[in-house]
Amino acid sequence: MKQLRTHIWQSVTNSEGIMLLTIIILITILGILGVSTVYFTSGANQTSLFANANSRAYYLAESGINYGKLNIQKGITYTDATRFNLDNGDAFIIRTKYDPQDPSRVIINSTGIANPGSWFESKYDLSSNFLKSGGIDLGPIVGLTVKDKKDRIILNPIWSIKGEPKVKVEKDDGRDVLGFKSQKGPKIDKEGPKTKKIQTYNAVLLSLGWWKTSPKKPDLNQAWSDYNELLSYEIQVKIKLKTNGIYGKYFMHGISFRISSKNPDWTDHKMLRSYGISYFKAKDSIWPFNVGLDDSFKEIMNNGVYIVLWEKTGSDNIISLIDYKKLTRDDNVLYGNHLKDWSTIFLRLEEKLDGQDGARQNHISGFIQGSSLSPLGHINWDSGNHNMIQWENNNPKLVLGNILTTKHFSTYQPDEIGLHAFYDTHLSDKQYFADFSVRLGTGPTFQW
Repeated sequence: MKQLRTHIWQSVTNSEGIMLLTIIILITILGILGVSTVYFTSGANQTSLFANANSRAYYLAESGINYGKLNIQKGITYTDATRFNLDNGDAFIIRTKYDPQDPSRVIINSTGIANPGSWFESKYDLSSNFLKSGGIDLGPIVGLTVKDKKDRIILNPIWSIKGEPKVKVEKDDGRDVLGFKSQKGPKIDKEGPKTKKIQTYNAVLLSLGWWKTSPKKPDLNQAWSDYNELLSYEIQVKIKLKTNGIYGKYFMHGISFRISSKNPDWTDHKMLRSYGISYFKAKDSIWPFNVGLDDSFKEIMNNGVYIVLWEKTGSDNIISLIDYKKLTRDDNVLYGNHLKDWSTIFLRLEEKLDGQDGARQNHISGFIQGSSLSPLGHINWDSGNHNMIQWENNNPKLVLGNILTTKHFSTYQPDEIGLHAFYDTHLSDKQYFADFSVRLGTGPTFQW
């Protein structure tokens, strides 16, 4: 045993033994380092894979937002979570809903999923409160005229007409326009000490029978449901009146909205309620029509031409003035004291839940423009190309109203939208409408 220990000691102490021991120690250290390097490299690769997957998940979610926006523009929404799978196995899930406080906005929720179902699955959630770049234009459906089976131009049968007018499709500058001939009403006693009989005329109401089964209807009820039971829209129409000589001393032509009864009739005063925006003129306070004006109008019955906002909300046959603006040359719709041919009225109506305690409220604004900038046959939804009405009494420019809303729209399915015409003669070729169009949702200033 003593000899063995001596031999080992001699081996260790000589140069060859030292070298051998050093090699053994180095191999051991390198082995340990090798294992550590392999582990470190594997961990780094895993970290890189997770980072890459997380980044891909973000871009997938962003793609879902953009895809949702694109389809919302086409009228397609995703009320239920909808999954879209890519060829490489990645996916995104989108869901859309209308903002409960503002139906002009759509909330898009999108989840991007990279490496779904694997150890390296990564998800990323994004949301967007999206402002649509335009509503659904119903112009081709709700226009004033259509062609019949014999290729003749006729009144669009989607309209219901009250006031017993004679209606005729005519041409102006080569374009189809709708002409009216008002009907005489009874003679009534003129106000004042020297009483005499004056001739009255029936007001004309065209109301949009969208609920009709034929022709194919725009489904306002579906739009109301889709937009969180709120209904916003824009309407425009062009108007031409013959106001020379003895004609057109009294008129009120424009757009009716929030018409509250199905199949409305001016004479059924207990049923019909609506707002209206109109070009208006009255030579004096004698109003020769079967639908009356209350005292709120007397201040502007002075032979001037006005744009007026009014309401018919009571149980009588009387219209009340909400606000007005006296038109001037700067408004581009007058020549002298007459309305220019084919002057446009543009209504924007937004319904929101921003009234007291979250009640419904109508946000009403109006625009006007002359035919030099908005010619016959041209429908322009950019409100920036029109003159916004600066109402006399309301500040800011927007008018708020909560009397007529769509709270029970689905139950009553009212006509909702229409045109009205008050004209002081029964002669034909004196009053016309053209370029009527409706867009569900609202345009560039308050875009969807």
